[in-house]
Amino acid sequence: MNVEIVLAVLFLLAVVGIVCLESLYGWIYRFPDRTEKEIIPHLREVDLRHLQDLLNLADEGYLRLNLSRAAFRLEQRRRIDLTLEYCGRMAHNALLLQEWASNELRKSGKTFNRDVTRASGELHNACLEFRLNSLVTRMRLHAWLFRTKALPFFPVPLLAEARRIDRFDLVYSYERIKQGAEKLSRACGSSYQDQLAQGM
Repeated sequence: MNVEIVLAVLFLLAVVGIVCLESLYGWIYRFPDRTEKEIIPHLREVDLRHLQDLLNLADEGYLRLNLSRAAFRLEQRRRIDLTLEYCGRMAHNALLLQEWASNELRKSGKTFNRDVTRASGELHNACLEFRLNSLVTRMRLHAWLFRTKALPFFPVPLLAEARRIDRFDLVYSYERIKQGAEKLSRACGSSYQDQLAQGM
């Protein structure tokens, strides 16, 4: 009974510590009033076609059939690592776009621009959903990366399964964010739409 209490207290302390560190990080590194012009240089390029190829079940099946077990395990580790890189880039971009959408949402409350309010709200929600689900996806990919390296007797995971979590689709959700960003940019009357699209 005492061990359970100690574990519960340790768990609560860990959660409080993580929340405090996240708050400190946000206080130092986040900008509540980001503009579209300010986020463009920070956006990281994402090749969605290449990501779709990485998460394609047919391509993965072809590799599984045509490579030796050891070669497929190594190739799958490389593919998982590259997918992690893309997920990190997309999550980074989603955070920047969410900050921009929050800023536009605040400003539109003062200007009463309904188009901007609607577009920024949609983009903010899409970014938030993406960031939460991509965090779960990245944790899953890290676990698979560990499993393929440290536990060679376990079967190699199917990378295509990382694309979806229930109704969340990694590629489709990021496409939704891109479309939402373009919609908000148009609603704001921005001249940076092309640069925004290229950066993502």
